[in-house]
Order: sequence, then C-alpha cells, then structure tokens
Amino acid sequence: MTLNQLFQVYMETKSDLRESTRCNYWGVWKNAIENTTLGNMKISHIKQLHIRKFYSELVDKGLSANTIKLYHNLINPALELAVDSDIIRKNPAKDCKKGIGGTKRERESLTISEQERLLDFIKSSSKYSVYYPMIIFALSTGLRVGELTGLRWADVDMQGNVVHIRQQLIYRNLGDGCKFHIQDLKTEAGRRDIPLTENARKSLIKQKELHLLLGKAMRMQEVEGISDLVFTNTLGHPYAVNAVNSALDNIIKAYNRCEGAQAAKEHREPELLPHVSAHILRHTACTRLAESGLEPKVLQYIMGHANVSVTLDVYTHLDFTKIQEKMEAVQENMRIG
Repeated sequence: MTLNQLFQVYMETKSDLRESTRCNYWGVWKNAIENTTLGNMKISHIKQLHIRKFYSELVDKGLSANTIKLYHNLINPALELAVDSDIIRKNPAKDCKKGIGGTKRERESLTISEQERLLDFIKSSSKYSVYYPMIIFALSTGLRVGELTGLRWADVDMQGNVVHIRQQLIYRNLGDGCKFHIQDLKTEAGRRDIPLTENARKSLIKQKELHLLLGKAMRMQEVEGISDLVFTNTLGHPYAVNAVNSALDNIIKAYNRCEGAQAAKEHREPELLPHVSAHILRHTACTRLAESGLEPKVLQYIMGHANVSVTLDVYTHLDFTKIQEKMEAVQENMRIG
C-alpha cells in the first residue's frame, strides 16, 4: 500500500467530516502530496528521514511553516491509522512536526492612517464606491468573509440594533460542480449576535439604498432557497471569497497608482497601501476593537473565536501609538513612586 492509497482509506474512515472539509483535504492532498515521491512510496518503506526530507524540500520552495504543518496534519493521522491497524509498526511521521521550518507569515492589520486612506479612496471612487458599504460593515463587525457574504436581511434586526450570525456562504464543488452553498457555521462560537455600531447601521442602510437604486437591473440570485443576501454584486449575484479578495486587490492597486502619480507631482515619497484581503479586514476590525479597550472575553464573543488565546494574540499587533496612549491614561492610577 502506498501513502496515496493509505490516505484514500483514511478518508473513507472519516465519516464525520463536513463535505466542504472533505473537499479541502482532498484538494490539498492532490495539489501537494499525490504526485510526489513520498505520496507514491509504499508505507512499509517510509522512514522518518523521508518525511523530514519532504518537509525540508517544501521549506526550500518557500512554503510557510503553517502550510507545511497543514500537510503534516494529513500525513500523520493517516500513518497513525496504519499503526493502529497493525499494517506498520511505528508511525514515521511522529515528531516530524517539531522543528518544521518555513517562514512564519503574520497577517498585519491596517494602521488607522492606512484604514482612513483606504476608505476615503473607495468612497470617492466612481468605480469602487459600490464596495464601500460592505467594507465599512466588515471593518465594523469583524465578520469572517463567508459570514459577511452569507448574511441575510432576515438576520438583520434594525429595530433591535443587532445582527444575527447564523450561516456562511461557500463556493465549492461538493460533488455537483462548483456552485454556491449555504452552510452552518464551523463552531458553536461562530453563532452569535453582534450589536450594530452606528457605522455598521449606516452601511446597511447604504447597501439597501444601493439595491433600490439598481432596481430592475438586479436579479437576486437564489442560493439553496435563499434570495435575500445583504451583500451582492450589482447584478444581484453572491460574492465568492476570491471575488471579494480580487476586488480588494484591484482597489489597492488603483489607490497606489493614484498615490504614486500624486506623490511624483508633489515631489514627495508616496504613502502606499499594503496588500489587503478579506481576512486582513477582519484582523483590522479585531485590532481596532482591542485598541478601543474592549475586554478580551467580549472581543472573543464578537469575533466568534472558540478559544480566547486566538483573541489575545491580536493584542500583540496593536498600534504602538495606541499602546502609548493607554499607558499614559493609566499611569496616574498606578501610584508608583
């Protein structure tokens, strides 16, 4: 039995996997492992040095530590199944996770200045202003991109000033071709009610006005019986994750072109914006809330984190200016000296 054949058996034993997760696992395996020497080796011949060599080659290709650990989390349990089934005596992947190299890529949130310049550019752009309500809402709530694109008007309570997060939208092939699906949230922590800030409320009103303005030009696309998605494109079609990220990428490129030209005219260094993705918007929202002094447990609930350690990690990325301000604000109460 080869490692590829073992993985096939391992996946057949995972009856509790969500279909989208199963597709993800298979996608990762086919792209990264299936056609490699390791994937085609007989499991009885695989030694720890083979797996360590495979990980080392991935590091040389520039893959991040997190990506390599993702591959390990597929290889290791498959080989553990072979041990439990008395097919091999020892798991050669055991302890290979320790010392995995690769670059550790941290997602940086936007600074306050970067955030303001980005929003000002989008708002004043005739081409990109259609994204303004969605981006304001994302920065106001910190929703995951699937929660954002899967939000329904039925889940928005303007009178109660709250939005109910109950599902997510995915675009994936679940055995019936690539299409949109409405799916339950990954964890119970993701199921939450978020109070609407004034900015979030205004962005929803602006989005509703946009829908009314487009009127007959929009035909709301139905997704598994749902046709009241809040954020859609100008045709009424849902947003896939890559469509949101592509829009953000185009916005950043357009801003940097304009800023570069303006800076050249004014004989100064341009203030360019960094790469921005939907997840960076979420991280930025979490950072702004942390900077405002929101308690970690409250922030954990708002962000839908299952573990508070994920939330606390955001506090290591706070804007240093904000840290200085908070230290100055509390120093009188510290009564030192």
